[in-house]
Amino acid sequence: MTEEIPGFPERFPVRDDGKRSWRYKAVSLTCRATLRGFFGRGLQLDRMSKIPAEGPLLVVCNHLSNIDPWIFGGFGPGVLYCLSKRELFKPAIIAWILAGCNCFPIDRGAADRRALRTALDILSRRGRLLIFLEGTRSTTPGMRRAEAGVGFLARRSGASILPIGVWGTEAALPRGRKFPKRVPIGLRIGRPFALPERVPGERRDDQAVADLIGSRIAELLPPAYRGVYASLEEPAATPRVG
Repeated sequence: MTEEIPGFPERFPVRDDGKRSWRYKAVSLTCRATLRGFFGRGLQLDRMSKIPAEGPLLVVCNHLSNIDPWIFGGFGPGVLYCLSKRELFKPAIIAWILAGCNCFPIDRGAADRRALRTALDILSRRGRLLIFLEGTRSTTPGMRRAEAGVGFLARRSGASILPIGVWGTEAALPRGRKFPKRVPIGLRIGRPFALPERVPGERRDDQAVADLIGSRIAELLPPAYRGVYASLEEPAATPRVG
């Protein structure tokens, strides 16, 4: 990882005492102030205090826009780690900043064993790891099918899973748009859960586990955002945020 990405430090995480680095604090303040200042009351987020303070915890969210990580960076409580696509870690100064914010790279084009080992190590130390379920931004509001790697991490780590649904960010900053526009953005946090011994109707393999997590996220979203997970046995009402 460090040999291949200029600027990424040899020691990761930068701090392992459960506290934020100064880079983390600065970026978090910037994200929070920017989002609140731009979107104002249109930013309708569930109480972030719902996120458990201790791990091991997989925080799993659908992905619609580049704004999504800013929400967690600005409003996520305590220390979160995040798997981020490798392409973000350029130039070297960006890699240095992201590492200070507990972000580490994953190569989406291959089975990145190093990134998976880092993720499992974080969870084994009772960390809280943020993952975007589909591995990339959805091209439409509807969810894409979950990446099997999410199921692998859930199954191998035994961590609790916290589903989170976000909507509206795809309209705020669509693909190809350089500047955001003011639209309502919502985020709803579900209940943490542990994996059952068997996933109903499926083998307990990585994709089945990932799909189970995807269905839990879909329950938190308005119907138009559920995509491939729209066929829920008990469709939830459009969520309200508080």
